[in-house]
Amino acid sequence: MQPRSVQETPSGQRGGVSLFRAWIPAVIPPTLFAAWGALWGVQSSLLVPAGIGLTVMSFWVGWHRQEALRFRSWFREKRTRMPPLSHGIWEETFAEGYHWRRHQEIQRQQLNAQVGQLQDALQALPDALLLMDREGRLLWVNPAAVRLLHLRWPEDSGTPLSLWLRMPGVRTFLAGDGPAAITLTLPEGDSRVLEGLRYPLDGAGVLVLFQDVTRLRQLEQVRQDFVANVSHELRSPLTVILGFLENLLDGPLGEDLDAGPQLRLMEAEGQRMQSLVEDLLSLARMESADPDPERCEMVHVSQIIERTRESLAGQIAEKNLLLRLDLDRDLAIFMEPLDLRSIVQNLMENAVKYVPSGRDITVFWGQDGLGLLFRVTDSGEGIAPEHLQRITERFYRVDRGRSRRMGGTGLGLSIVRHAAERYGGQLQIQSDPGQGSRFQVRFPLQLERHPLRSPEAGRPKATRAS
Repeated sequence: MQPRSVQETPSGQRGGVSLFRAWIPAVIPPTLFAAWGALWGVQSSLLVPAGIGLTVMSFWVGWHRQEALRFRSWFREKRTRMPPLSHGIWEETFAEGYHWRRHQEIQRQQLNAQVGQLQDALQALPDALLLMDREGRLLWVNPAAVRLLHLRWPEDSGTPLSLWLRMPGVRTFLAGDGPAAITLTLPEGDSRVLEGLRYPLDGAGVLVLFQDVTRLRQLEQVRQDFVANVSHELRSPLTVILGFLENLLDGPLGEDLDAGPQLRLMEAEGQRMQSLVEDLLSLARMESADPDPERCEMVHVSQIIERTRESLAGQIAEKNLLLRLDLDRDLAIFMEPLDLRSIVQNLMENAVKYVPSGRDITVFWGQDGLGLLFRVTDSGEGIAPEHLQRITERFYRVDRGRSRRMGGTGLGLSIVRHAAERYGGQLQIQSDPGQGSRFQVRFPLQLERHPLRSPEAGRPKATRAS
């Protein structure tokens, strides 16, 4: 209790208490020595020098105790003020303590200024920012969160956010048991769409950010509708044009040395444009809605792979490729057959199309500990690292000239990625220049189906065209 009295009493009383605590312990040894000499009547020539030395030592200790208590009393002051006068080493100690406190005060002022600027920035942030504890209770929100989520602040402080956002997946998202991002459509007249991100803070709770992406989604929908409408409108005239070209090629003009090559070039470019339109329509269909449960069925993946291999048999023979099939024929998947065919066909066609002659291609379908896996591995030229991040974008080509010569549309991998993501899957690409590439699509285990075991189950098959 005594240190508190030193801190809280006025300066005059504090000085008295400091003197009392400093000098009483120092005076006790010489006093006891003098009393011992007087009581026992000790007569010695060394008694007086010893007493003087002990007295000097006691005063030296008492002075240091006094300065130490003065330093502690001054250092406990919350505000920085000039230190009291002293002498010797304590004068240097007071000076060092003053400079240290002054430096700390300057740093504290700078930190307070930075915190104030950060608070002003968070207050002006147009996105909703919420700080919650580990139990999901609100600790702090910015004005945008109050406006977007219709919170009442500070009345809602300490209440769980899940009480206000009663939507599917919100509770698991806030608890960290689900994905790190979530998309919410608020039940309002304007149907605002919010995209939420969750950032765990070590020992400090959770930071949640909600962005209003309504305008962005509207623009995305306009783009999708435009692409779908244009592609649909182009399909009919292309069909008519290709039909007339086919008739012309079957007639005398097809044998003409001048007109024949031109008509065949027109047909090839028309077919390429028709493939582009079909790919755009497929992308628009995948982006516009979730999978239709009525169209989903148990699909035998191995059968689709076999049919795709047969359709590519001519190109495989022309390039003398070795195509290995490692398929689990007992394993099926529950999804729309059109989406699965798009995934299998695009990945296998790309491998056959871009792998140099005489190389190997391995197609795998099976299951591992992480989910269902469809994989196409080739021993081609590989893809440079700078292209891997963008290779699934629409119309992105690693080699534009080569892709156009081979009739590619630049949409194949984008279709594969969107088709996989419709069912919670993921397209993964690994490639090293000169070492080949591996394209694999991983599906959730919930899509797994097991038809009746077939006699050919589990037998890998290799095909090389002669």
